[in-house]
Amino acid sequence: MQVNIKDIDRLPTSTWSWLGVNGETLETEIPDVTPFSAFSLPEHLPEGVKVSEVLKSDIVFLEGDIDTGAGPQVRDFVKANHNAGVFVEVKPGVQVAEPLVFDYTLDATNPVLADENTVIAEPGSSVTVVLRYTSAADLNGFHAGLTRLYAKKDAKITLVQVQVLGKNCPHFSDVGGTAFEDGRIELTQAELGGSRAYAAAKFKLTGDRSHTDIGSIYLGDGARNIDINYVAEHYGEKSVSEILSRGAMLDKSQKIFRGTIDFKRGAAGSKGHEEEYAVLLSPKVRARSAPLILCDEEDVDGQHAASTGRIDENRLFYLMSRGLSEADARRLIVEAQFAPILDRIPVASIRNDLQNHIIGRLNEHVGE
Repeated sequence: MQVNIKDIDRLPTSTWSWLGVNGETLETEIPDVTPFSAFSLPEHLPEGVKVSEVLKSDIVFLEGDIDTGAGPQVRDFVKANHNAGVFVEVKPGVQVAEPLVFDYTLDATNPVLADENTVIAEPGSSVTVVLRYTSAADLNGFHAGLTRLYAKKDAKITLVQVQVLGKNCPHFSDVGGTAFEDGRIELTQAELGGSRAYAAAKFKLTGDRSHTDIGSIYLGDGARNIDINYVAEHYGEKSVSEILSRGAMLDKSQKIFRGTIDFKRGAAGSKGHEEEYAVLLSPKVRARSAPLILCDEEDVDGQHAASTGRIDENRLFYLMSRGLSEADARRLIVEAQFAPILDRIPVASIRNDLQNHIIGRLNEHVGE
């Protein structure tokens, strides 16, 4: 099956074309889409929580009015090829203590996943949802995921997405959400696999005092391509957005980071802050960043920062003077860079698996 998707992760406003950051195109051959059988719902659910599989007939209802970060062509692909997904709804006032974990495992029988997931937190409720995507290291597969979040008045949604797909699997994680009055959406993404990994999120802070907090890590090695696009649109007064992304790049990997904070007219008293830090562990990597602040309101506070470079030699020397080898010191610095984001993952076993995966990947390269 031939896939041709254009205008992926497009910036809200275009910049110089020679920078190559305005948007991406993916043309590739993927296996045929078949029903996805490697997925099941939890047997036991907390009281006040509704969870069901999303059928293809539900897609029209789920289209709603939420934009997502990767662009309409990614959404259209999922709509046309949808073969899995989950719908989560939390009743008003219900505080779900334990995370809801959903595993999507791609394998030879299920090589293509096009999943649509929706989470609705009714007023005063809270829930944490973990979506984990895995496959064998050598699987020829494809993943395109679409997730929508509705945090209603005084509700909180925490979404954690973990992607550890094989090196022959192109991957899309496309997220969109709306936070109403005093609503909060938190997103944590670990983008550690895939041949080409597109991670995107667009959140609309429509309510007064609404809040979004995005944290992500990425690890590029070999010839991996990583493409990230985060957009926070402020509509409500005194709304707040936080974006923090940290990455490490090795070999001939490439990445583009796009982060946009957009203050719309009427978002008086709002604040937005974004930071991206990338450690380059090879002279052959290519790293590009496009942090943007758009403003149509005077009474706002927006800040952005991006830092890309080699490991600080003074820091490296200090660690080596304490008895660490150069390879161990480099690994420690990368692990420390990832720690604040990994600490956001609420499931200890998943967090430990990711830490071991990162260490294993670094051992393959840093010690060479």
